[in-house]
Parts: sequence; C-alpha cells; structure tokens
Amino acid sequence: MCVTTTTSGANYALPMLAAVGDLPYNIVHLVHLFTVIVGTGLAFAAPVIAVRARRGGGGKMMQELVDETASALIFPMLLIAGTAGGALVGMSDDFWDFGQTWLAIGGAVWMLILGLVLAVYPPRWFTLLNLAEDRKRMLSGILHLALAIMLILMTWKFGSPINNAF
Repeated sequence: MCVTTTTSGANYALPMLAAVGDLPYNIVHLVHLFTVIVGTGLAFAAPVIAVRARRGGGGKMMQELVDETASALIFPMLLIAGTAGGALVGMSDDFWDFGQTWLAIGGAVWMLILGLVLAVYPPRWFTLLNLAEDRKRMLSGILHLALAIMLILMTWKFGSPINNAF
C-alpha cells in the first residue's frame, strides 16, 4: 500500500507503514495504552502508598522503596506513552493530525507532565533538580491535575473529526 504525495508539482509514492486498524498500528496503540496505564496509575498510587507506609509504621524504608520504584518507572512510561501517541498520529495517514485541538493541547500538556515528573520523581540519572519535600508535594498536585486533563483530552478528543459533539 502506498500513498501518493504531490510536492511542487512532482508526484511520488511514499510507503505507508500502517493505517488505523492495521496490525502495526494496533501494536503501537497497545504499547501506548499500556504505558499510559502504568505511568499514570503509578503517578497516582505512589503518593498514597508512601503516606500509608509512613503512617502504618512501614517508616522511611517503605517510603524510599515507593519513591525509587516511582522514579524508575513513571518518567520512562510516560515518555514512551507520548512517543507512541505521536507515532499513532504519524501512522494514521491524516486521520489524526497534530493540528486538531485535542492533539495540539495534548502535546503541550505531555511536555509539562514530563517536566513535572522529572521534578517530583527524578530518575537516578537526573540530578539537576533537588527540590524540598513541600515543593515536591505542590508539584505533585499540579502533576495530578495535568494527568487528569490529559486523560480528559484523550478520552473525549475535543476537536477531532469523530467527535463533533464538542
């Protein structure tokens, strides 16, 4: 399957890797969904588990275990999720387009989320920021709000061709 493209009067065919619903597209979609579920779920669960461990007598050791696990997983999962989401747009053959409202806003929110994750749950290799706990708690709340906004955008797809209700 090829897509014919016209550029400055010349026609040439580009090989199309996948279309919406094809096996390669569905595999990337599965990767996207899996990494969103793991990354977002851990971002919401980590603070709750850490507080319960601290209050339940698990102490600092359990809290450090939760923070290390979150630091090791959240950033890579959300980075892969956004990259796979961008790949889905590229593979969709203009069905999805970065000019659509929900994708344009989603891309900006995704970059904000990655920055917040680096501040709140920095991986071991990222030592640029060393924030106090009260700052991390504040940024964690903003991270949760940004993740909720992203989930709303990706669910209802405001401005997409298949969702004219909004």
